[in-house]
Amino acid sequence: MLQIAPKGDVSQAIPLTFEEDRVLRAAFGRYGGSAEAREAAAAVVRRCQQRRGGDWFLCDCLPGAERPPALVPVSQTHIRRHQVTRWPVHCDTCDFYREPDEQREVTASYSAAAASRPLRLARPLAVAPASLERRFHAASQHGRRSGLTRLLLRLVSDAGLQCIGPGWRPPSLVDQVAAIWTAARPIEIDAGVRLTEFLCTSPSRRGELVARIGAVQPGRFMRTRPHGVLIARVAAIGNGTLEPVAGEPIPVSGRLAVFGERAALDRDTPADRHVRAPYLAICVLGRAAPEESIEVLSAYAHPCAAERHLMLLDSNLERHTLAQLRSLQSWLARKKNLPTSIDKPMFDVASERVDGLPRPPCIPDFVMQSATATAVVETMGYADAAYRERKLRVHPAMAAALGGPVLMHDFHEPPGRLQAWRDERFWRGMRWTLTRPERAADGVPPNPAAPASRAAPLPSTADAAGQA
Repeated sequence: MLQIAPKGDVSQAIPLTFEEDRVLRAAFGRYGGSAEAREAAAAVVRRCQQRRGGDWFLCDCLPGAERPPALVPVSQTHIRRHQVTRWPVHCDTCDFYREPDEQREVTASYSAAAASRPLRLARPLAVAPASLERRFHAASQHGRRSGLTRLLLRLVSDAGLQCIGPGWRPPSLVDQVAAIWTAARPIEIDAGVRLTEFLCTSPSRRGELVARIGAVQPGRFMRTRPHGVLIARVAAIGNGTLEPVAGEPIPVSGRLAVFGERAALDRDTPADRHVRAPYLAICVLGRAAPEESIEVLSAYAHPCAAERHLMLLDSNLERHTLAQLRSLQSWLARKKNLPTSIDKPMFDVASERVDGLPRPPCIPDFVMQSATATAVVETMGYADAAYRERKLRVHPAMAAALGGPVLMHDFHEPPGRLQAWRDERFWRGMRWTLTRPERAADGVPPNPAAPASRAAPLPSTADAAGQA
């Protein structure tokens, strides 16, 4: 809840009413901005700006901070984010972290169309900085997707690695890599330069890619510097290094981005990254400057199902969810003769809103389908209210876009229950939705407390990678 306080003074802060808080978020938050909402919010801004020489709004997105993020009334009509040394920036999940127009651009970067745009993975040397700054970046759906991220997600999606169809059996690693090469054929990394000419999918052959980049003739790369792409399975991520499943560590000279959904105030720690391993990583190789040697300029790493299963997932908990879905898929085929497919979408599935307001990216965790029914799956991995509010905000859009109900595989609710009980409730709810969609649509719930009728027990989390 937003608070109001005298200018620069946090000691006398008092909370706004629920309605005032709602009005300000609808007008100036990242998902608001309509003319009607701004007109309604102007009355709140005017009233607060006229109090005690101009009160400020204080945000609650950084609880425990010495000074909360501040919003300053301007011209009695709107607000300005007050971001100076003594006043912190809003949390990246906060409604006030971005302007509505900025959020539109962020969401647009998650579309399948954005992944098909011409790539610019490396700037020309003439406009590049003289040296690289090694830095870590915790990537999530709250920020814009980079071109490197979009390339990896396009490759695995076009390769068919994000779908587990009826009768699926784990393909060999060789077959999965071959599918990535096939997906790479139509992609260009510069005008007339095919990705497959400068692609490497084995860290042990990185030297060959370096040699190909070094042998590029002047003028071959017209819009970027000569560069190539390395895709590798990664077992661990260190301080500026990728540790592949096999081979020597790969140093990253510039930006190293690692995907991981997290609660609002959690930092992405080495322990978190260890739990999410293994990863599939994509790297750009080139020269940081004309006189420098060829090195890894930037990299992006995304968790995958297992070392030998390259389906991209968002977390270790999603591996647990996938194990539940694979168990159900096998049971339905064996007991009900019902073929189903499991998809892990990587791109926005929703169309633009009719009202034109910005929205968050709409990317369900999984979609499971039979010939007659669709179930949208969300893994609920955190208990904090802000995380759950963000998740629930997009569930109606997911259901409308995909034509099926959203079922939550919860790791926290209801409290006081064993996870095995929650798993069982989720499994039965999915079975009910896929086998009797007409009753599920009428709101008749399954009985989660009833004993299971499976022929085999659920796989454990540790077994998920093997089954997947």
